[in-house]
Amino acid sequence: MKRNVNRVYEKILESIKEIPIIDTHEHIPAPILYEPPKEPIAFLLRGYFPSDLLSAGLSQRDLQILQDDDVPTERKWPVFKRYWLKTKYTAYAREVKYIMRSYGEEAVTLESLKRFGEKINRLTGEKYIEFLESLNIKFVLVNIFGTIDELKRFIDGKIDLPDCFKLLIPLPVFHTSVRNFQSIQEIAGIINRTVTSFDEFLDTVKEIFKRLKERGAIGIKDQSAYQRSINFSLSTKEEAEHLFNKCLADPNSSLGWPEAKPLDDFLFHEYMRYARDLDLPVQIHTGHMAGIRNRVDKANASHFAQVLEVHREVAFDLFHGNWPYMGDILFLIKNYPNAYLNFCWVHIIDPIYSIELLERSIVTVPHKKINGFGGDYGAPELIPAHLSLAKDNIARALSNLVLRDWISEREAINIAADLLYNNPNELFKLSLKSYAS
Repeated sequence: MKRNVNRVYEKILESIKEIPIIDTHEHIPAPILYEPPKEPIAFLLRGYFPSDLLSAGLSQRDLQILQDDDVPTERKWPVFKRYWLKTKYTAYAREVKYIMRSYGEEAVTLESLKRFGEKINRLTGEKYIEFLESLNIKFVLVNIFGTIDELKRFIDGKIDLPDCFKLLIPLPVFHTSVRNFQSIQEIAGIINRTVTSFDEFLDTVKEIFKRLKERGAIGIKDQSAYQRSINFSLSTKEEAEHLFNKCLADPNSSLGWPEAKPLDDFLFHEYMRYARDLDLPVQIHTGHMAGIRNRVDKANASHFAQVLEVHREVAFDLFHGNWPYMGDILFLIKNYPNAYLNFCWVHIIDPIYSIELLERSIVTVPHKKINGFGGDYGAPELIPAHLSLAKDNIARALSNLVLRDWISEREAINIAADLLYNNPNELFKLSLKSYAS
């Protein structure tokens, strides 16, 4: 039986390695804006492993030193070694090991780090895009331009994206930041307007969304779960306008929380109507949050059911497997036709959870509603580590279902092609030719 398990898994994995990839979520900047790493430990800490170091007791001050490209490796090593030994078996640590091995280093030592530092492939110019192409990534859905200045420059044509980058509109800019007169006028300034009423502000934001779509945006992304619960109540326009006018009437006035919640809630629902009118899918952060010391309960996708119920014509791509709330996400994807399951980031948060979630989702929900991969990184060099683990998780989940006689090997490979390529291609209307394995 063990030999059979290995044979099925290995066969499926080899087939998965040939499937082109649509990376459904990254924060990697445009090549022209990217600063490649210089020092090896700082490079390795551009991903999520710092969270485990902090969880093990590393201080924020020491982390800042470890992440500083200008601090020599020899100075960092004693602290890094102490905390590496405490954390080296986590999934986040696996990305560190993968990167080191990709440069021919099997162990993490001071000597291996020095050798690794001499061999770092610094992705600049055309090398950046060639690197993504080498991973067989056809499109990358990017959540970038999180500042007013970047959005304005992009709309004005002063920042261009590579053809393989597909932009998501950063929604928190347009609701969680609406707290005072200055923020309101800064948003309007993206398209060189000044607003004097709530209606003018709403019209301005809709025009911004239209122009972003004209510039190539293919969806909307909201990660406001980092700041608030994703339970967006149905507040009235009158409630929202009252708070908005409070800001507009007094440049020295600023809304606190939860005072601002009725305004924030109304704006979110209004923007969902814009998503419907502009035919833009919406990606929603659910579950675990980067860093430490946050409250994951407010990000549970179960809080989002009301939005799914109200905005039935909008497709919602729910992120991160809702870790650690597996049952809640399965219920939502199964019961709401407009809810989709996205495995971005979760493969490297918890591989065992990811394998179980994928097995259970295939037997409980239509597999065409599952998007299989998103790296969720700010550094392109880290994507291969996560992608490799994601392919492994998918192969293990599918081989388990084959061995249960739930699906055939051929069906498993077809499902993998849908998860990694065909499903996001269809959901985000990327107009690529479908892939048949």
